Amino acid sequence: MTEEQEWNLPAVTYGWVGIGVMGYPMAQNLRRRIPKQSKLIINEINDSAVKKFLAETQPNENISSVGTAKEIAQQADIILTMLPVGRHVRQVFTDPSTGLLAGVPDSSQRKILFMECSTIDVATSNSMNDLVTSKGHSFVDAPVSGGYNGAVAGTLTFMIGGSDSFFNQVRPLAETMGKKQNIYHCGKQGAGLATKQINNYLGFVSMLGVSEAFNMGRLYGLNPKTLASVINVSTGRCYNSSSENPVKGVTENASTSKDFEGGFSIELCKGVVEMALQLGEQVGAKSVLRDTVLKVLAEANEDPRVKGKDYRSIYLHIADIEQTENHV
Repeated sequence: MTEEQEWNLPAVTYGWVGIGVMGYPMAQNLRRRIPKQSKLIINEINDSAVKKFLAETQPNENISSVGTAKEIAQQADIILTMLPVGRHVRQVFTDPSTGLLAGVPDSSQRKILFMECSTIDVATSNSMNDLVTSKGHSFVDAPVSGGYNGAVAGTLTFMIGGSDSFFNQVRPLAETMGKKQNIYHCGKQGAGLATKQINNYLGFVSMLGVSEAFNMGRLYGLNPKTLASVINVSTGRCYNSSSENPVKGVTENASTSKDFEGGFSIELCKGVVEMALQLGEQVGAKSVLRDTVLKVLAEANEDPRVKGKDYRSIYLHIADIEQTENHV
């Protein structure tokens, strides 16, 4: 197996399932940094995304698409998956006609490394791990944080669960799509997802607090830029106040600059927060905010100002305003 010296990646066949909002730029960054002689095979149910992805590649980049995940498993040595929710992951892995496991060879002939990057429940991830390893192949959970902009820039944070040896195998892969210093081995299988869910829960709670604070300032008549400047050098500072402020014009390139289009949708946010709270229940963790968080998320998912938008649009729901009113 030859190696690409800069990225220390094997010149083998790579497979990618799921080129959606996050998967698309992640797969692009992977292709740029794997050895030029390597193959990349993609599978995606959205035909227009596949056509666009292939159209943006050069003839010598050795990229092709296939109609099923099974066909990827029949050819690839390393397979990455990036899918919306747990049921999609389960279907992609286990469908008897089209799934990855239907196409894996005997591990004595070729061993496959699966790097599952979706944000899903720990139970589904652990179940897929059990199925993959029972066939003699390798599996790690490797969810990411950093959003679409981080995926495009190749600056994602990776939270990886699995053995030390598996972590060492996938670290160079993660570095093609994330910041080298932000690739974390979180513990055993499932630990990457547990870390991700806890982080997303805290991020949403933080966004609720920021939304309430800036709505309070709005109603009092404070200048939101001045309020943000004070908060961001004081004890209230957090990522959502400084880098993703929900008031348009306070933070450059925040999701509100795009009117909350794209990004981590409120629907996906609700799912991940629910998974985090379920995880908390399973381990017996106290949650004084649980009922409030679930109530706000349920209401926001029915609010047309928020539905389908980046979860930071929760500010519009809290402040009870339209996006047209949301600016400095």
